[in-house]
Amino acid sequence: MPETVDWNQVRDDAAATLSRYIQFDTTNPPGRELPAAEWLGDQLTRRGITDDVTIYEPAPGRGLLVARIPGTEPLKPLLVNHHIDVVAADPTQWSYPPFSGAIAEGFVWGRGTLDTKNLGIVLMLALELLIKEGVRFRRPIVFLAVPDEETGGSEGMRWLVDQHLADLDPEWVWDEGSGGFTGIFGDRLLFGVAVAEKQIQHLRLVAAGEPGHGSIPHGGNANVTLLNALERILSTPRPLHVHPIVAEMLRVVAQGQSFPRSWLLRHLSNPLVMRLAGRQLAAHRLLSAMLRDTISLTVLRAGYKVNVIPERAEAEIDCRLLPDTPADEFHRWLRERIADERVQLEVTESSPPSGVASLDTAFYRVVTQAIERHAPGAGIFPLLMPGGTDGRYFRQRGYPAYGFGPMILGPDDLARAHGIDERISLDNLELGVQIARDIIRDLCA
Repeated sequence: MPETVDWNQVRDDAAATLSRYIQFDTTNPPGRELPAAEWLGDQLTRRGITDDVTIYEPAPGRGLLVARIPGTEPLKPLLVNHHIDVVAADPTQWSYPPFSGAIAEGFVWGRGTLDTKNLGIVLMLALELLIKEGVRFRRPIVFLAVPDEETGGSEGMRWLVDQHLADLDPEWVWDEGSGGFTGIFGDRLLFGVAVAEKQIQHLRLVAAGEPGHGSIPHGGNANVTLLNALERILSTPRPLHVHPIVAEMLRVVAQGQSFPRSWLLRHLSNPLVMRLAGRQLAAHRLLSAMLRDTISLTVLRAGYKVNVIPERAEAEIDCRLLPDTPADEFHRWLRERIADERVQLEVTESSPPSGVASLDTAFYRVVTQAIERHAPGAGIFPLLMPGGTDGRYFRQRGYPAYGFGPMILGPDDLARAHGIDERISLDNLELGVQIARDIIRDLCA
């Protein structure tokens, strides 16, 4: 097909449309995604993409959009998804207000520009281009925009899958996660396609103690009991372990490394090699998170007056388990480390193993071909996501779900997601539409 697209116009449209999307403050909690979902529905209709738009309200003010584009053949649909909600942002810390959608310095700035309103706009504009070019889809497409991903999805994707999975029944799911990286594993440009993710275990430790006056210390202080238990947990990291997906990723990463690092990365499944390389691997935050069960201390609650020893202290820990770690084994390990009957362990949220999407599918092959077309020479690997996404709700039910952001990010970009001054370059928006257009065309046309 001859190239007839005015990419400067597409870039400008992508920037302006994403800017408007960012201006909906969908901080979760509370979310309030309904106005943004309605706006997206209007965009899909006005751009001639589809009139088949349904907006659900799983809870008051929580908008969830399902838009359908028909196919000419009785095939299962390609489902493309992004989430509308975003995490909180302190505007006093930002160069541009986090919900301004400012277009400046070659970027669109704001909360959600990387996670993941950008993906929604890229997918929408790619669909619009294909339709304007006269492409007829053999395979139907379902465009989703969901709320509540940032707090677990009970009023978002979990609700949708529980209530409407039979109506969706996708061939493949394209969700957030991974993409192109530079400067993460050396200088070589690498693209990851997420095919699995770690299990979520959000846990609470509650220490009971003896209250008293702060002027008379004693051994029953709940704060001290809790801190000692946390020290025993955090001082002994879980062992390193190479999951098969991580082994394949490291094989690709090794191609851009010099000897002996290249050899070590290819042979990490050997216990002796792991012992030799373990300390260096553990120092790399991202690799360490892919190679072991992780524990992050995120919340502490205790005390109410400086001169009162409290009778109760709480801590919350965010634990992410490798796909093949049994949750009950991990809980036993934690209790052994706590080793104090005054400290109780409570599960506040958990997810079962998400399953692993196959690499032997048309989706994975087409994504690989699109990357090779737009970034010749880049390495391509499957990825185990350290964090959680909505894709797990499909993998848990046997559907192949993939995480892929069609853009190229460096260490500075990755630090801005959930951080300060989140932004996406106009170059990345253009590249994203180009890659998404190719993937959708090759899978559905």
